[in-house]
Amino acid sequence: FNFTVTMADEARAMLDALMGADRNAPVDGASGISSNSGGGGGGGGRTRRQKRSCYDPDICPLYCAWSLSSQDNPTWAESVAANEGAGGIDIFDLFTNTKSDIGPNPYRVDDHAREEFASLPEHEKRRLGYEDMLARKLQDLVRQCDRTVARNKEKLRREVAQAMKQRTAGSGKGNREDLVVTVNEEMLEKCASNVAKATLIEEEMATLVEKMEELEEDEKKLLKSLEEEKSNGDGKDGSKEKKTEEKDCEEVAEPPKKKKKKSKDKSKDSAEESAETPAAKTVDPRLLEVQKTKLTTLLQLQSLSLQLPPLRDNTDNLLRQLQYLRSDTSTDKVVCDVSGNFMSSRDADERIAAHYAGKQYVGWKLVRDKLKELQKKGMGLG
Repeated sequence: FNFTVTMADEARAMLDALMGADRNAPVDGASGISSNSGGGGGGGGRTRRQKRSCYDPDICPLYCAWSLSSQDNPTWAESVAANEGAGGIDIFDLFTNTKSDIGPNPYRVDDHAREEFASLPEHEKRRLGYEDMLARKLQDLVRQCDRTVARNKEKLRREVAQAMKQRTAGSGKGNREDLVVTVNEEMLEKCASNVAKATLIEEEMATLVEKMEELEEDEKKLLKSLEEEKSNGDGKDGSKEKKTEEKDCEEVAEPPKKKKKKSKDKSKDSAEESAETPAAKTVDPRLLEVQKTKLTTLLQLQSLSLQLPPLRDNTDNLLRQLQYLRSDTSTDKVVCDVSGNFMSSRDADERIAAHYAGKQYVGWKLVRDKLKELQKKGMGLG
């Protein structure tokens, strides 16, 4: 019988946390219920959900004291930690389903009560003491986390010492033994090959860049010489035009003698007109050759630059996995100072990013930052 009652209480508490204690109260507009129905004579039932106050004894004081930094634009960590649609952070929801889970919230979480508390003057907030209660709770959590960090570091130190003893046992050399351990020869060879390829590509790119600079200089010199040739040609054409103008003047001054001469003059005029009409521009073949070589060099540079990033990434991954030379800790494990979790220096970038975006790291980071903020205001020091 007691077991059944306990299960019913747990189910009721879970429904209260999910839907609120007034979950059975009729909502205005639902199922045809209006705010005026049931109000005659006998008083009827409640038609609206009751708004909670920060002064109610069953309201969570910790939730009231921890509002988001900005309701419109909260930080990324706050948006991850806060429940959907909530304007504050429930400390009991930060670590649910993790090793740091602190259990369900025994009090009621209500945003209206939190907003009411946030609007109170400072002296009234201090009189209620919700922020001081939050600071003391955060202090207890941080102390527990710091103990976990210290315990895991000590555990790691013992593992390292044990590994060093096993490695140096029977060698007679003690800690002077070479710290090079078993190496994956195939992986090491592949890593060295990638480094060599990358070096060759970089050298080839450097020569191509020098070649491009030389081609730029050649192109500038060629353009300069072509402009000089063009200016010299324009001067000769100008002197020719002056001579033809003088001849035309002489011909106009002399009376025409024979028809044959007229035909000759006409042919001369037509030749001069054809010479005066601008011919289609022709590009110097030397300039074309230089530009063609430049384009080929640029394409080679582009091809080589696309080969470098995959090679470098592959080399970094291989080096991370090899770890053939270890430091004095002789291990790649580290302990996160914020959450106390173990991390590996050989983890891929995605896994490291997942750790920093995980629920435990985000939660403990928020807890530590909020505690510093409250301590600056003088909370939790008494």
